[in-house]
Amino acid sequence: MDNDLFSKYRSEVSEVMDCIRQIFKALRVSSSQFEKELGLSAAQIFVLKKLKEEPGLSINDLADRTTTHQSSVSVVVKKLEEQGLVLRATSQEDSRRVVVSLSIAGDQKLNEIPRTVQEQMTDSLLQMPPEKIQALSNLMKEFVQSAGIAEKV
Repeated sequence: MDNDLFSKYRSEVSEVMDCIRQIFKALRVSSSQFEKELGLSAAQIFVLKKLKEEPGLSINDLADRTTTHQSSVSVVVKKLEEQGLVLRATSQEDSRRVVVSLSIAGDQKLNEIPRTVQEQMTDSLLQMPPEKIQALSNLMKEFVQSAGIAEKV
């Protein structure tokens, strides 16, 4: 680490790290609260809510709507299916395609669920001017890549 550079930007680096910690804490606290109270993770709730908005999505569609990797969504859907909250079926339009929908129990469970931190953050981003969203996206991608923590796809 370049100590002169760190000294010069100590305040800014500290603010960025504080923001990252706040995001992680909000996600962790929210997730553990939902798991304790409802028996569902934040990711599971997010998928249920997307299925309420758009019934009959494929795993790839769900991954796109939740801005999550397809393999992660697949694991979430499997757990929701095991709990009887979602159903998988062959698409009526394309018999090669499997779609996921809420079950009656899943729809009822949604009535107990408040807004998630992910929804609040997504809504907040969408209220920003498009050029700020693009700039933040570019900076975050550059940051995770340079920090060596970018996912290898």
